[in-house]
Amino acid sequence: MNGEKEECMAVTHIDNAALFAVLSSLADNKQAIGRRYAYWCNGAPALEAAVAAAAMTQDELGHARTLYPLLEDFVQADPGQVDPMTRTLQYHLAFLDHDFQGWSDFVATNFLLDTALTTFFAAAQQSSYEPLRQRSRKIVQEERLHEMHADGWVRRLAKAGGAVRATLVASLFRLWNETLCWFGPEDDPAMQSLYYEGIIDATPDELRRRYLQKIMPTLSSLEIDVPVSFHAETKRWELHQSLPWHAWDPVARRAMPPKWMRNDRPSDGTSQWKNRETLTNHTPRHMCK
Repeated sequence: MNGEKEECMAVTHIDNAALFAVLSSLADNKQAIGRRYAYWCNGAPALEAAVAAAAMTQDELGHARTLYPLLEDFVQADPGQVDPMTRTLQYHLAFLDHDFQGWSDFVATNFLLDTALTTFFAAAQQSSYEPLRQRSRKIVQEERLHEMHADGWVRRLAKAGGAVRATLVASLFRLWNETLCWFGPEDDPAMQSLYYEGIIDATPDELRRRYLQKIMPTLSSLEIDVPVSFHAETKRWELHQSLPWHAWDPVARRAMPPKWMRNDRPSDGTSQWKNRETLTNHTPRHMCK
């Protein structure tokens, strides 16, 4: 009897490595964004920005909390890696490995990365995988205010000119390539599998085009120069520069560390990733109360 029960329970689990991998990346990115946002609840440059940061922190962590439980339903799941409190894998963008250097990093993450993830969720609103379909519709609805916040702050910082504008542009550029790579190359096996199974309604290149349609009107109007051009015939924005796929980790869906960080190790064998902390001037931030 117990054997029959165990067999029944095993049958209910989903065997879909591609979907499991992308859900893991979505959950980890949402969790990491929420944690980075949290430090700015008391450190934003204006009261209304701090209030927005607190609300957006709750939204992002809430999105992560709705995604992590889905991982338990897959045969690919490691029981020790489905709870964000004990999870050691990091399938979020490398940009989120460390604290934001300033408010402009918050704005860039909100404008570029969060919008990219929302582009994916929008493509899953008619998903054949019901749990993702339900969550995607709710997330897309909640992200509308996030997009308004991002657009407003990008415009505000860019129009300030001088060092303020330069700092914003630097933040956008640090995140630009990795965000565009997150959708994967056109032949990305995970994303292609999701497309052919009806889990999302677009291939990687189409997802990138939809994403550019969202962000480029703002960047273009502010004359922020990025390697994208508008095609009058198709009325679409198109990348005119290849992405750095040689530095992309398709499993973790994040940029690989530079070679000197991967190969140059101290005598005690510990990782050189910690040295990245010394390359930036981090200002301590307070967590949300």
